[in-house]
Amino acid sequence: MGWRTLIITKPAKISIANDQLKYAPKDGEVITVPIDDISVIIVEVHQVTITSALMSRLTESNIVLFTCDKTHTPNGVFIPFHQHSRYTQVAHNQIAWSEPLKKRLWQKIVSQKIRNQAKTLEYMGKTKVKQLESYAKSVKSADSTNVESAAARLYFVELFGKFNRKNENDWRNSALNYGYALIRGAISRSLASHGFLPAFGLFHHSTLNAFNLSDDIIEPYRAFVDVVVAEQYENFIELPDTRFLPEHKVELYQLFTMNTVIDGVATTLLNSVEVCVTSLMNVTLEKDVQLLKLPVLVNNDG
Repeated sequence: MGWRTLIITKPAKISIANDQLKYAPKDGEVITVPIDDISVIIVEVHQVTITSALMSRLTESNIVLFTCDKTHTPNGVFIPFHQHSRYTQVAHNQIAWSEPLKKRLWQKIVSQKIRNQAKTLEYMGKTKVKQLESYAKSVKSADSTNVESAAARLYFVELFGKFNRKNENDWRNSALNYGYALIRGAISRSLASHGFLPAFGLFHHSTLNAFNLSDDIIEPYRAFVDVVVAEQYENFIELPDTRFLPEHKVELYQLFTMNTVIDGVATTLLNSVEVCVTSLMNVTLEKDVQLLKLPVLVNNDG
């Protein structure tokens, strides 16, 4: 898998030539990038033409392609079709997930989410780390006692102080939503490429949401966004109502290359998504919850 994230911010045509992505802006120099170097492409403007040959090649190389809305926030991801050899088998087994299996998977996901939240607070020099770690150990099957909610209330107050997650004018919410959208897109693409139907979730089950399963798997990944946003907010943003500008996105573009550990192996966040989804496929085929592998937030300064 490649390592470069390409951000398309000007009207242009992007195509493929000699197995290289060819970026031809309306005004400016033509640039080529080896396909094998690319992991993610974010198309931020609407005046971009993409050839079908390039899109097909992106699918073959498992490169994530995002489109964005008028505010330059990701609102779509190019998803492959019938890429995995076990596509039909995985889809059938997913639909047949038993309730006990889903409940235990959700328990494991919520526990790891809270552990990563504890690591975020620890990295940011905050308190309440031990309390969150205790919460993580107390999560029951299906999170029947809703520990996730109690942990979230404690976590966001400790991380951001006075903070309303629903305030659309708060810089922190804009940054968090942008980062979550990037990771959600990468997860959705990986799920589809492994044969999963993203609409059918473990815990999330809205009939209006085509990506319920993505919204389950993203939970332990949210802390990676949180720590980047919290650090940027503390160091560079003076007021909560500061406008979220394109230059603020630069740090979030690095999310995919953040260090993480999954199944005891150090890797990048984007690679860990593949490991995580592959492990979910193994869970689905073998009906063994213990096969699920989830990312562990590590100190990226180390």
